[in-house]
Amino acid sequence: MSVFEKTPSQPEDDQEIIGEFPCTQTQLRCWILNQLNPGNPGLNVAVRWEIRGNFKAATLEAAFRKIIQRHEVLRTRIVEKDGRPYQQVVQSVDFKMPVIDLRNMTPETRKSRVPSIGEETARVPFDLGKAGLFRVTLLMMENDVGVLLITAHQSCFDGWSIRVLGRELGEIAAAIDAGRTPDVPELALQYGDYALWQAEYLESYGFETESTFWREKLTDVPYFEVQPDRPRGPVKTTNADLISILQPMDFGDRIDAAARKARVSLYSYGAAVISAMLHRLTGDKCVLFGSNVAGREDTDLENLIGVFINTLVLKYDIGGDPTFTEHVHAANEMLEGVLAHQRMPFNELVGMINPPRDPSRNPLISVNFNLSKAFLEDRRYGEFELISAPSQSPGVIYDLSFMMVGRPSGWRMSIEYNTDLFDRATIETFLRYWKETYDAVLADPEVHLSALTVPLRAGSPAEARRLDPGSVEGVLRSHPAVGEAAVISAGGETGSVAFIVPSPTCDEALDQLPALLMRHLEAQVPAAKLPKEISVLMRLPKTADGSVDRSALRLPAKAPAAPVAAAKPKNTASLKADPEKMAAVAAIWKQVLNVPSVEPGSDFFALGGHSLLALRMLSAVREKFEEKPNLELLFREPTLERFTGAVFGVSQAAPAKAEPVEAPAVVPGNPWELMTCKQGSGASAVYTLNHPFLYYKLAGALPENTPVYNVNMFNARLDDALAGKSFEEIAALAIEAMEIPPQVTSVAIVGLCVNGILAFEIARQLREAGKEVQFTAMIDAWAPGYFRAQPKLTQKRWNMERRVKRSIYFTQKVLGGRMRLIDYLKEFNLTLGLLRFFGVRKGEYSPEEVANEAVTGLLVRASRQYKPAQTQDPSIVFLRSEAHHPRAAKLRFGWGDAVAKDTAVVSLSGWHEDSLGSDGIRELASAISKKLESQSAQ
Repeated sequence: MSVFEKTPSQPEDDQEIIGEFPCTQTQLRCWILNQLNPGNPGLNVAVRWEIRGNFKAATLEAAFRKIIQRHEVLRTRIVEKDGRPYQQVVQSVDFKMPVIDLRNMTPETRKSRVPSIGEETARVPFDLGKAGLFRVTLLMMENDVGVLLITAHQSCFDGWSIRVLGRELGEIAAAIDAGRTPDVPELALQYGDYALWQAEYLESYGFETESTFWREKLTDVPYFEVQPDRPRGPVKTTNADLISILQPMDFGDRIDAAARKARVSLYSYGAAVISAMLHRLTGDKCVLFGSNVAGREDTDLENLIGVFINTLVLKYDIGGDPTFTEHVHAANEMLEGVLAHQRMPFNELVGMINPPRDPSRNPLISVNFNLSKAFLEDRRYGEFELISAPSQSPGVIYDLSFMMVGRPSGWRMSIEYNTDLFDRATIETFLRYWKETYDAVLADPEVHLSALTVPLRAGSPAEARRLDPGSVEGVLRSHPAVGEAAVISAGGETGSVAFIVPSPTCDEALDQLPALLMRHLEAQVPAAKLPKEISVLMRLPKTADGSVDRSALRLPAKAPAAPVAAAKPKNTASLKADPEKMAAVAAIWKQVLNVPSVEPGSDFFALGGHSLLALRMLSAVREKFEEKPNLELLFREPTLERFTGAVFGVSQAAPAKAEPVEAPAVVPGNPWELMTCKQGSGASAVYTLNHPFLYYKLAGALPENTPVYNVNMFNARLDDALAGKSFEEIAALAIEAMEIPPQVTSVAIVGLCVNGILAFEIARQLREAGKEVQFTAMIDAWAPGYFRAQPKLTQKRWNMERRVKRSIYFTQKVLGGRMRLIDYLKEFNLTLGLLRFFGVRKGEYSPEEVANEAVTGLLVRASRQYKPAQTQDPSIVFLRSEAHHPRAAKLRFGWGDAVAKDTAVVSLSGWHEDSLGSDGIRELASAISKKLESQSAQ
């Protein structure tokens, strides 16, 4: 794909427009995918029906024309205005149904021609700027037998629409032949009405509730995928094939009975089967895949053609070794929660979770699963009948799509797959294993998932290898003592080395674990695939998208071995950006993202950008420079300098190859990161905890020779392992990250709110280790549990006082011009609708605010179990912002005997975090400076 790309969808100006509406979120997703890959056949919906009996092609064409007139969405086009797509309904479209006569061919030739013609018609792209994203071809097989090949674009059609279309086609065609009025329901709504409703919903409180659920469920979840046969290319492809098997006729009765016995729906049962299978295939204990829901909760939507379908992300946590019955019940509980929050549009979900963008992968999910009865009922209409038939695969969106469709002829299990990633033999093995998994759980619902033996992947050039990424990893992950596993080559030697992280429930002695796991491998893996060694780590290194960074794994050292070389740097070209053009692009970024400044290294998505904002930005670049860089380029080069350089600059020579450097044998895995705010030669250093941007001004206000550092977790992966650590363990990790320089003989620690509590514990541990702590500054840091220990009436009174005082404080700020109205609204958590009324962009919280909320929540939860040592620490300094009543000083913030009775309390101007602004930061710097001076004098 070229760097520049003209808009692929040019509207036809001669079409009379009768209505314009916002795009629904599914249409928006289709638009974005079409921008990435214009004419993407994976966005086509292909349907095949048999028609038998006395029918006329002219009657069928007339019936389709009436259906198109009834449903505005079939007369809709999607156009771009000011960088945003809209749907426009036109008065009419010219519909014609081609007829291909195959009656003179032999039966064998006809049979072979139908799939090829079907595939050809299904893959022809649509132009979204031209209304009528729907076409039909009739194949005449015999005088009374035909095949209808229907292709529609996903932006106007979904699975449920197949049923609506079939019913209306049959009834209207039969009515035309009989000379009567067709008995079809009057349409109370059109698709544009639904689009307006969805736009209103996205600004409602209900949407905020949905957002909270999905943030908790999917934030920081690792990307799930099945290892392909071939490496991915630089961008995602859509080349597809589909393989199916037909289950025996009694299969439907068996799965119905099994689902009833488990007291779950047929879909929930099928999803439990596929999640168990994927768990065994990959060895991953967190299995994610997408699934579609009809999205037609209102009865007025049931008779509409249109795209109401929504993709939900299902997350299955499979720990230990449950029986299938246990897994079904756990999976059903998860599914019920997801279905209760199914209105979250997938496109909004991607923007909210904001996963790392990879142009070669789908966001959030790589696998999809659907189970349904056939949408078209086999039914007679007048003198003919319509019969559902298996459809074509025009192109893929996902790496793998698992589909189950029930018809009168039986249940068909199909896998649609990307042929650029997987071999047909591999998919045949997947399909066979899926069937075998059903057979196993239907025969014995109490079977343990570990007993679902992973088959060997066929067609391997050298030796049989498991379906999992390199057999060893999957088998290791299946062991209850293993939490994570990775395998790398043994370097210049033959063989491999395995690395494992023990599971939280592992009770085996770590020094005995490698031998235990090697025996486990020997029972399931061919001898030639066994690793030379198994190493135990506390944490595997991860890339930005959460996958294992194999290049950071180091082979176990052999004495007296030379240091292991670090991974070679990635050989990417240095893209030079023209300063004037970069300044112009930066101005566009600031306007689109609503941020005050953009630096050359700023990442568009890290600044809060998402796909829709990206389209607006690209449109603005096109308007200014008369050319439009494509969306794929932005995903590949998301920083300002590299994006501008890729568009306008000249590629320079690749940088020199880095020399090998010594690398540690074990990855530390510390969530804390050290930042140097100011260097200094003084013997006393100040360490601040979290809030790096708030403390930045503090460094400049302290004595010149005082080094100032910040340790924070704002870039950490806040996973379950970290959430399970005690407050004391988190403090110990912070001390490790502090890396106190040798010349520093004493330290001061500063923390706000719960970070103040953490500062207290860090100081205690440092003293135990023999390090001098000059003082600990605790800002608005109440003792853990103090407030909750007060009588309920006291808690209510204090909360009321705080709310009134807070309202007065911030109202005075906004009226005095010291605070933007937008920030005032954010402070009081007003609704998204009101925020947008005042012009706040979607995703109104900055990455720093989101990170602060997540880190604070983690620390608060950990602090609830923390019991401060009653040491009467004399080095504590309390700082009280205007957020707290003067009584806090008298109560010494509830710390009792943990601090000295004469502990000083210094007042700060400003409300809590606001106290680290201009006035408060000067007061804080003054208090710290005085403390440093007094300690030095002593």
